[in-house]
Amino acid sequence: MHISCDKKILIDNINIVMKSVPSKSTSPILGCILLIADRGGFHMLANDLELSIETVNIDNVDVYTLGEVALPSKMFFDTVRGMPDGILDIECNENFVTVIKGGKTEMKMLGFNGSEFPRPEYPENEKNIKIKGEVFKSMIRQTIFSVALVDYRQILMGELLEFKGNRLKMVALDGHRIACRTEYLENNDFSGKTVIPGKALNEVCRLASDDETISFDFNDKFVKFELENSIITSRILEGEFMDYERIFTNDHKTYIKVNREALLEILNLCMLIYTNETKKVEAILEIKEGVLNVSTHNINNEVKKDIPVDHEGEDIKIGFNPKYLADVCKAIDEEEISMYFISSLSPCIIKSSIGNEGFKYLVVPVKIMGA
Repeated sequence: MHISCDKKILIDNINIVMKSVPSKSTSPILGCILLIADRGGFHMLANDLELSIETVNIDNVDVYTLGEVALPSKMFFDTVRGMPDGILDIECNENFVTVIKGGKTEMKMLGFNGSEFPRPEYPENEKNIKIKGEVFKSMIRQTIFSVALVDYRQILMGELLEFKGNRLKMVALDGHRIACRTEYLENNDFSGKTVIPGKALNEVCRLASDDETISFDFNDKFVKFELENSIITSRILEGEFMDYERIFTNDHKTYIKVNREALLEILNLCMLIYTNETKKVEAILEIKEGVLNVSTHNINNEVKKDIPVDHEGEDIKIGFNPKYLADVCKAIDEEEISMYFISSLSPCIIKSSIGNEGFKYLVVPVKIMGA
């Protein structure tokens, strides 16, 4: 294999695939980036056997000899980054010894046989689902924070994508909260569902542009996202996703409409109270006579704020992890939000205050300390 390419283009494409290189692996070749020069041009691939990312449409690369080589990712990246700016020349011989030249600087490293590098399994393009990048990225950002970070139930480390005709619903939950987002797609009549790891969705959000159209397909094992500059493939999560709809209820005894920014401001202050000594922080919400009082304290600190609200129903005092409420406030783009309560021990449901049915959230309360 023999190619030449500008240093900046190489670095940009290494950064695209780098997130799917495993930090630790029993197989040295999995710690590599595969460089491929074929009749379609030059591209790179990394694969940790759960998530793979491949660059496509790399412009301004001169291919002199076809071939492929797997190079240790960190050594390759650090070498390219350390080379002088401008055009770099990369040439690999039949023993996979690779020489990288830039100006008068030359680096030689031993690679692996590219044919031994594991290729991702692609689902067939049967469903051919398409969605605008801006819309899909918005759906991810407004739900991904509710994906579980600890794999006590692996399926909760992903998001449910549920298709029904032209409707797509994305749901994430971690046992403490639920985030649900709905959009309607053009020219889609597919019905079905799958659970995609949060890591893969984060990569789609990172690499997709707002103005492109994302194409994706999935089967019972893998999902593939086709972007303008890359292809992302991931294993899907197996198992039964929680029946989240039964947890949402239209019943409530207390309702408020509150300014989102005002609530977020005091929740951020509540989170400052957290210390390594306290280990736990709660935001106490007390709703009474058209005022929402939010407060928290520990031995050394206290913060509180009164927010005027539209209030219907009973007075209530309830505690929450302030981060969980703050995440919801950050995800919603509207000026005001509607909050529904049944009791101090029942989850709070948060919806649009202007009738937008595209999102809804549920947050489980915490027991107020000393109560």
